[in-house]
Amino acid sequence: MTERDRKIFSILDGYYPERISFLPVESPFRFLVTVMLSASTTDRQAEAAAASLFSVYPDEKAVADAPVEEIERLIRKAGLSKSKSKNIKSTAGIIASSGIPDTMEGLTALPGVGEKTASCYLWEVLSVPAVIADTHFVRTARRLGFTDTDDRNRAAAEIRERFPEDMWGRLSMTVNIHGRKFCHPKPDCRECPLSSICPSSEV
Repeated sequence: MTERDRKIFSILDGYYPERISFLPVESPFRFLVTVMLSASTTDRQAEAAAASLFSVYPDEKAVADAPVEEIERLIRKAGLSKSKSKNIKSTAGIIASSGIPDTMEGLTALPGVGEKTASCYLWEVLSVPAVIADTHFVRTARRLGFTDTDDRNRAAAEIRERFPEDMWGRLSMTVNIHGRKFCHPKPDCRECPLSSICPSSEV
């Protein structure tokens, strides 16, 4: 970690609320499914789809026993419903019999659970340090000079090497929210609190 990295993190850490969460943790299984649903759609659409699903099938056993066509119908508003419904049903069946894994390796072995989804679960539910590399995070981290790739898994790996483990979760949340608030695809550099130190600043 460079001195500039440390200063950027310090500014972000002080600027944003102590608690940042983009999806509610109503139960571990529901949170995991909601993150699965959030792939290639918005958090709002994922939450809406999860609400539809869990209003009919309230837990992993019920979801595992549900017809896949019904799951697909209920989650349609989140997009990619055909593949997501199959993965959610399969994952629900595994969890109903064995519980939710508590490691990256165990989580990513579940159908439809990639590294980003697993990292979200580890940090939000278990408070295990993790780098959560979604679109907002990777775009912003690249502009801040933390990584030089758009590949999520490579970016996460580089940042895990660059920053100490006890910073991963907080860094993920602050960089992510910064991407949503200032570092859009067309960045709002003039209002950004990092404009004087960001290597990509257009000010």
